[in-house]
Amino acid sequence: MNIPTRYISLFLVLVCTPLMIWVTVYRPTNRAVEDVANEIKTRTKQLSRFSEVNAQYRQMRSAINEITSASRAAVSRLPDQHHAEQWLAKASKAAELSGLVVRSVKIAGSRGGESWGVLPVNMEVSGSFSALYDLIQRFERMERLVPIQRLDIRRTDDANVDATMVVHLIFDEGGHEQ
Repeated sequence: MNIPTRYISLFLVLVCTPLMIWVTVYRPTNRAVEDVANEIKTRTKQLSRFSEVNAQYRQMRSAINEITSASRAAVSRLPDQHHAEQWLAKASKAAELSGLVVRSVKIAGSRGGESWGVLPVNMEVSGSFSALYDLIQRFERMERLVPIQRLDIRRTDDANVDATMVVHLIFDEGGHEQ
C-alpha cells in the first residue's frame, strides 16, 4: 500500500497546524489568564483585609491619643518643686485617718534626671492590713502623682503588719509644658 506523499503532507499539515497553534497561542494565553486570575485572587484577599487593617489602624490612633492625653494629665499633676514637707503632712494625716501608726519617715537625697526630679521617701507604718490598703488607696486619690517604688509587708501578729514603703515624689525640674 503506497500512500502518496501529498496525502501524508496534507495529513501532517492538518494535524501539526492545530498542534502548533495550541503550543504557540492557546497555551501561553491560558497561562496568562491563569496568572491574571491568581493576581486578582491575591489582590482580592488583600482588599478584603484592608477594612480590618484600617480598623486596627484607627484603634491604634485612638490608643495613641489616649496615651498622649493621659501623659499630659500626669505631667500637669507634677509640681515645680518637690514640696516634701506639705506631702509628708498629708501622708501622715492619711496614715492616721487609715488607722496606721507612722513609725518613721526618712527622706533620701533628691535624684534628678534630664527634667524630672525624684525625691525618695522611706515610710514605715504599723497597723492592720486593711488600714495599709486604705492608705495606698488614699495615696492613689491624692492630687499629686505618687508612685510607690517598693512595698515590704511583714506580719507582726494575726491582726497587724509592719510595712516599709519607698514612695517617689516626682517633680518637674523644667523643660516640660504643663
